[in-house]
Amino acid sequence: MTAPDSVIPLLSVRNLSVGFSGERGAITQVVDEVSFDIDQGRILGVVGESGSGKSVTARAVMRMLAPSARVTSGSVLLRGDDILRAPEKRMRAMRGRDMGMVFQDPQSTLNPIMRIGDQIEESLRIHGVDRDAARLRVRELLEQVGISDPERARRRFPHEFSGGMRQRVVIATALANSPSLLIADEPTTALDVTVQAQVLNLLLEMRRELGIAILLITHDMGVVADTCDEVLVMNGGRVVESGPVGAVLTTPKDAYTRRLLAAIPDLTAPTRPAPPASTAVLQAREVRTVIGGSRHGHVAVDGVSLSIARGETLGLVGESGCGKSSLSKTLVGLLPAASGSIELRGSDVTAMTTKDRARLSDSVQYVFQDPLASLNPRRTVAQSLEEAIETARGPRRDPRARSTELLERVGLGPESLDRYPHAFSGGQRQRIGIARALAADPEIIILDEPVSALDVSIQAQVLDLLVELQDDLGVGYLFISHDLAVIRSISHRVMVMRAGRIVEEGDTDDVFERPQHEYTQQLLSSIPRLEDAE
Repeated sequence: MTAPDSVIPLLSVRNLSVGFSGERGAITQVVDEVSFDIDQGRILGVVGESGSGKSVTARAVMRMLAPSARVTSGSVLLRGDDILRAPEKRMRAMRGRDMGMVFQDPQSTLNPIMRIGDQIEESLRIHGVDRDAARLRVRELLEQVGISDPERARRRFPHEFSGGMRQRVVIATALANSPSLLIADEPTTALDVTVQAQVLNLLLEMRRELGIAILLITHDMGVVADTCDEVLVMNGGRVVESGPVGAVLTTPKDAYTRRLLAAIPDLTAPTRPAPPASTAVLQAREVRTVIGGSRHGHVAVDGVSLSIARGETLGLVGESGCGKSSLSKTLVGLLPAASGSIELRGSDVTAMTTKDRARLSDSVQYVFQDPLASLNPRRTVAQSLEEAIETARGPRRDPRARSTELLERVGLGPESLDRYPHAFSGGQRQRIGIARALAADPEIIILDEPVSALDVSIQAQVLDLLVELQDDLGVGYLFISHDLAVIRSISHRVMVMRAGRIVEEGDTDDVFERPQHEYTQQLLSSIPRLEDAE
């Protein structure tokens, strides 16, 4: 595809540097001499590890930096005008109308006490759209981003949506005023592959129909290959490589780019060999979970049966909102089972009595999707681990020594013990969450989207850690993810969930190479692949 004829780029960033103020006024440079152009109708992908400067660059373009950050040099030209010098009143008018932004975390973007329809409508009314036209546009936008029953959805609050659904609402808000430039910071990180494909197709459609330019920040190289025209690779605040997607992804010149590409799960690699057969530790039979009351509630889990033994990984995959997390929470008693049974080594624990919960917590532990939200920000790592150690039943051990042992088991040193969660990267926090789960010496660990928020190199490290722990300790995993490549790389068996039901299950090879159900086939065909790069 050729770029549209243009005298000047729609967006031109030249020698942009951004620093953060530290103690005594010292400036720490986090973006260093970054330059790039985006022509109208083109999509530029920006990739790199967490902390590489991707999001800070995007916020500098929007003039939405944190108070402690400032642009120290460079220019940002939108249609030739330097927006870094524009008055704030003009910038407020440009945001939304000329430039839209989709942030990485939809939960922190949306107002928790405001209906989602009103939030999208507000973004239209601010720019002069009358109430009736705004309400029609809200319906159209919700349909465009794949939210069914838009009239009902517009009256719901953010907490009533899954993480993927909330991200769709944020994207709809950003697209509301048809901006010329859309900056999308990890817009599909929380979405399953089918919805991801819908969102990416929507962005491509808007590019074709409206000539919109897109700055797409992502850690998914498959998304870059499938969507972008050019790609920019950042490391340590600098651009280390850039060029047409096909050239960069197939013949990378920089060693850092090659490392990123090598960390991507290979969909053609052999799957993990099946572990020796053993008795199931955790078993569910025809479990049904109703959220919101038995009479008028939503059936989140509808007659699901499964079993997990020591030393094996059962992968559970499906769309956002299909019931994966509801099922996992039901298995550990965080949600009540409306019917069916849950057994731990043959003993029924469905009632989740105090005794049942104690037995479950000894044998089954949980690692949550967001490690920052699941760790107490006011407690050091040592305090969080020692609490888990003291509540675990079993041999008494010195809490400090055991905490050090757990951290070393997950690849962190004893110097981490007295630090707080905010001092760690996302991958390190997830390692701490795994260490905490290991404190009880569990037989089974339920991992709910444990690597979905991590970039590919850190994701690969966490997956390698989980395999190593399983080989060493014989622990079994229920591994929940919307990322099929990740599921394939770690699972011995796979279950595919849709609308609360299991529609397909089997050995990993069988499900991925010989899918029987139409929905599984649809999921597999939606996976973005590096070979799509041109």
